[in-house]
Amino acid sequence: MIYEQFKKGINIGGWLSQYDIIAEKPLTEDSLRQHFDSFIKEDDIRQIASWQFDHIRLPISGYLIYDVEGNHLNSDTLEYLYKCIKWCSDCHLNIVLDLHDIYGNVYGAMDSAMPLLTDADLQERFIRVWELLAQELLNVQGTVIMFELLNEVSDASGSYPFSDIAGEHYDFSHKESLLWNKLYKRCIERIRRIDPDRFILVGSNGQNSVVYLKELEILDDPAVFYNFHYYDPQVFTHQQADFSEEMRESDQAVGYPDDISGFAAYLDAHLMERLLQHAIDFIKETGKELYCGEFGVIAHAPAQASMKWASDLTEILGENHIGYALWNYKYLDFGLLDMDGKPCSSLFG
Repeated sequence: MIYEQFKKGINIGGWLSQYDIIAEKPLTEDSLRQHFDSFIKEDDIRQIASWQFDHIRLPISGYLIYDVEGNHLNSDTLEYLYKCIKWCSDCHLNIVLDLHDIYGNVYGAMDSAMPLLTDADLQERFIRVWELLAQELLNVQGTVIMFELLNEVSDASGSYPFSDIAGEHYDFSHKESLLWNKLYKRCIERIRRIDPDRFILVGSNGQNSVVYLKELEILDDPAVFYNFHYYDPQVFTHQQADFSEEMRESDQAVGYPDDISGFAAYLDAHLMERLLQHAIDFIKETGKELYCGEFGVIAHAPAQASMKWASDLTEILGENHIGYALWNYKYLDFGLLDMDGKPCSSLFG
């Protein structure tokens, strides 16, 4: 159902999310306005369409879109959202609207439960954002907008240790009690009171890890779909990344698929097929379509290896009718373009 409309996409992260690490410092109303006005423009959307993508994934910050005190959506942010919708409609692009962060969400919180999953007020705030967006976008025409409830979920109540990256030691006897399963179902129930037909994406635990897909409790709703992210093996895709202490200290260029043996014994040329088997099994067992909301290679990785990695992955995804969105269009280490809009990624060859 969603594959034909969300087959090949790209993220435009850094515009309405992660803006705090890109906009000129100190962050002021003027510097943020300058960032929002310049980072993504109509020409960027036209560029994306010319590259034969059929959709964008639009990460948006809950802090930016929602006014807590007023209990309403911020009009300034809606202005940019509607501009983007118009640009995409004109270019025949669909949109995955990704809530990239929200009050109480803690990225990577796998040792203890994060506030969003335990605090009733924060949960209500999260659900309220989606109620307001559902009402706001209910009658938008011209482009299909799919809601993605939350980016890269971390749920410490999960059924197996986060260190079990292969998903071999798990206990699903309490799947219905997992905190993310409880919250996402409540959120969809409230959205459905407003919009019964909206496409909705639900991400897996462990920062949308493919091996955590089996933790998800599946809803009997034909317009609810599930998603994961894929950056494995990270020693290749994140090599020499400034934001990773381990990668920064190793400071080694890494190839794919045959130049990673020194990092972990289990890595080999068939790692991608092995880990993606979790996704293939999920489709067979649930009958639900999957979507890969992020995948990518850091911009400075070796060109030939980067293109081989991306080709292998997208081939497997296509064979299994899994739509995807490349991370990222611009900047943020993985961008195809730099801040000046010039090609900078090794994926360009």
